[in-house]
Amino acid sequence: MPQKQETVSGVRVLIYDRCPLFAHALEELIQTMPGFTVEGVTYDINRVGALIAEKNINFVILDLDTGMQCVQLLEQIKSAWLPVRCVMTITDGRQPQLMAAIRMQADGFLTKLSTAEQFVQQIPMIARGEMVISDALTNALATTLRNVPYPDESRDIGRLSPREVEVLQCIAEGMSNRQISERLGISDGTVKVHVKHVLKKLDFATRVEAALWASENGHRSKSWSSN
Repeated sequence: MPQKQETVSGVRVLIYDRCPLFAHALEELIQTMPGFTVEGVTYDINRVGALIAEKNINFVILDLDTGMQCVQLLEQIKSAWLPVRCVMTITDGRQPQLMAAIRMQADGFLTKLSTAEQFVQQIPMIARGEMVISDALTNALATTLRNVPYPDESRDIGRLSPREVEVLQCIAEGMSNRQISERLGISDGTVKVHVKHVLKKLDFATRVEAALWASENGHRSKSWSSN
């Protein structure tokens, strides 16, 4: 049974995207969402910082397709300790700037190939403090990041419970919470708790980092029974 989500309010949004058509379509969509107000739209990355301060923005959507300049902007926002949740939009998961933004601890990653319904569902989740990555991006990362070195022997999988190990293996497969719930026969809420514990025990900021580490260190599931 789906859980009732808490509502959000007072979310003041700034949209930066180099494509005016996408930016204004996103603006119109967000304006229909309770608790959200779009305070500004810009196509100029150099205007973002000033607009955040001028309009008291607490939720910014950044076009990661613009490359490393956008990652540098994210770093500036995060290093200033501004109370701003930063959402990155990107076409797919192959660009190198995606991993850089993950390291900078952006608050969400949404593919521009999502439907309007998916944006409406995921954006409030990010506003509530959840770390959200579109399933399509998670799956792409699970495939491409296995070729990226991630040497790290400081983390001990022995700190995890057997169920948490199973959840970690699912994360390494690029599975969403819903897919993990179906695979393991547990509720979405229980999955969220396990994911939170896995990240905390292994000291990861995001599930994507956990997926990469698990893949590189041989903790992906080798086989699943189809009971």
